[in-house]
Amino acid sequence: MILGVNGIRLAQNRSGVARAIEALINRFGTLDQPFDDVRVYTPTPLDPEVRLPSIARNVVLPSSLPPALWEQITLPLGHGTRHVLFCPSYISPWLARCPTLVVHHGSYEGYEGRREVFGFWARVKARIGYHLSARCATVVCTVSDYSRRDMARFYGIAAERIHVIPSGVDTQLFRPIDDERILVDWRRRTLGGDEPFLLYVGKPTKRRNLPQLLRAFQALKSGDRIPHRLLLIGTALPGTSLEPYIEDLGLTDDVVSIPHAAHADIALAYNACSVLIYPSSYEGFGMPVLEAMACGAPVIALDNTAFPEFAGGVATLLPDAEVETLARGIRSVLGDATLRARARAAGPQRAAAYDWSLIARRYLDLLIPLANRVAIG
Repeated sequence: MILGVNGIRLAQNRSGVARAIEALINRFGTLDQPFDDVRVYTPTPLDPEVRLPSIARNVVLPSSLPPALWEQITLPLGHGTRHVLFCPSYISPWLARCPTLVVHHGSYEGYEGRREVFGFWARVKARIGYHLSARCATVVCTVSDYSRRDMARFYGIAAERIHVIPSGVDTQLFRPIDDERILVDWRRRTLGGDEPFLLYVGKPTKRRNLPQLLRAFQALKSGDRIPHRLLLIGTALPGTSLEPYIEDLGLTDDVVSIPHAAHADIALAYNACSVLIYPSSYEGFGMPVLEAMACGAPVIALDNTAFPEFAGGVATLLPDAEVETLARGIRSVLGDATLRARARAAGPQRAAAYDWSLIARRYLDLLIPLANRVAIG
């Protein structure tokens, strides 16, 4: 049985959504299910770094069309009408004649600062493309109850029609590492010495308040004399350039930026850090928070959007991303050994319920009936 997958996010700058797609496809290959030919469609060949299971293959559908039109024209023509098409990143072909399942990761319309954060085309795509994809898909999912409420509000879709399946985590990769020698070696290779550090993982987008984080870090360096450095992973992804902020604050020697890191290196970073800080004002989910929890790292996020649903009671959730609030939160976590020990125990326990095998099974429970419907028809 064939399953088509819109893999365009795997062929572009790979962020959290792309990592989720890769994880799902790989879990499909380990579970008992009827799809023996998973076709991952992309406009250009996948990077060899992207791992696919034996049941999956990259099918390149070359086109001179821009990505938005590739998804609407080239993709449905290449896939045909006889098999299910899984669209795990917001967009599905609006006029597709095959059954489709689309996954939505958060409605940008729900973020109050969207005009300052998202460009005109991004807002148009969210308003038209995401809206129509959600309304036209045979089955629609999203990653949190918060996102479902936003979709119902902004897209006019009945909430009961929207399935909620959260993002997941690879608990075999993202897990506590007890061998301190491994972590010391990683810190030396990455930072140039065995130094404590604060961590951020993700795109440097405006809604994640990285300028405020940098100022809070500078305040802790100058006022509290903390010995830590700040490690930023993912700075090559689209977003705000942070170099001017880093230079203006005199933090050039204290901030280390890694443009892109492999999954295994990110897992080491979570284990080796003193705390992960993810000060985002809007997220449909927030994978780095869950991944860091799975590694037993103390986590700071904001008490908004989806974070309370999966991180409440484990992560430290702050009321806002003001500089003083962030500095106070970081100071509190660094100075509380009991809190850090609790995160070490509670984080992996909470994350176990979000293992990608469990999440993939829930997606298959929606995909298989669609495939059976086609087979019967």
